[in-house]
Amino acid sequence: MVWVIAVAAGAAAGWGVSDFLAGVQARRLPVLTVLIGSQLSAMLLALLVVAVRAEPPVWDARLWLGVAAGALGMPAMGLLYRAMRDGSPAVVAPVAAVAALVPVGWGLLHGDRLDVVAGLGVASGLLGVTMASWPVGGRDPARRARRPASLCALGAALGLGGYFVLLHEAGAADEFWALVSARVTEGVAALALAVVLGRCDRTLLRAPIVAVGASDALADAAFIAAAAAALTPATVVASLYPAVTLLLNRSLLRERLHTVHFYGVMAALFAVACLAR
Repeated sequence: MVWVIAVAAGAAAGWGVSDFLAGVQARRLPVLTVLIGSQLSAMLLALLVVAVRAEPPVWDARLWLGVAAGALGMPAMGLLYRAMRDGSPAVVAPVAAVAALVPVGWGLLHGDRLDVVAGLGVASGLLGVTMASWPVGGRDPARRARRPASLCALGAALGLGGYFVLLHEAGAADEFWALVSARVTEGVAALALAVVLGRCDRTLLRAPIVAVGASDALADAAFIAAAAAALTPATVVASLYPAVTLLLNRSLLRERLHTVHFYGVMAALFAVACLAR
């Protein structure tokens, strides 16, 4: 179980870094540019790994679930990036708390069993993610203006939750090729979108955008490896990535960490301790 938690924590770190970079870039560039560039970068990284491994693909019908994950994942990420552009990490991060409920519920329905301590870890993790991303600031005039961002975050939550489940199920055939099938699907869709919109230029391969895609792809690889062993604990730990995003915003952008966010991070660390015992 310890290695599962460690790998899932790596996924959380990767997604946290990816979301932080995406949020910064989405405020400087059009959301579609960030989305297309990051997905193309992730696909190129996946294809590079395929070339280095030089192994024939596995032919299994379950890998079509990886294709379905890619088809669902790209619009979900688009909604996520738009939410980050229009809102803030405090708007985007709750996506993790809601999205995590989908694969956790799926795992419990399909035989996952949790003892008391692990169950406490799951509850603490979900509570921690929610607290770490709780919108603060009370009533303000811009609250109604942020409603579209909240709706985008909710749509992204449903899409990302489904993405995690599909990727996990495809990984039952082969973890590596499940991830490749998802990433290639997203990359091809991004390339088609770039051609249709006429956005094929150097901006798509700016270093920060490439880093968004690379971090996201590596986090996906870590998640699918951990989830293959234990879906529910892996999902809960990996879903702690909003804490990483918030800490990066605090340390690099000097955004103040509100008290509720601080206690959310503490609850998240307690969850990791419960699940990694």
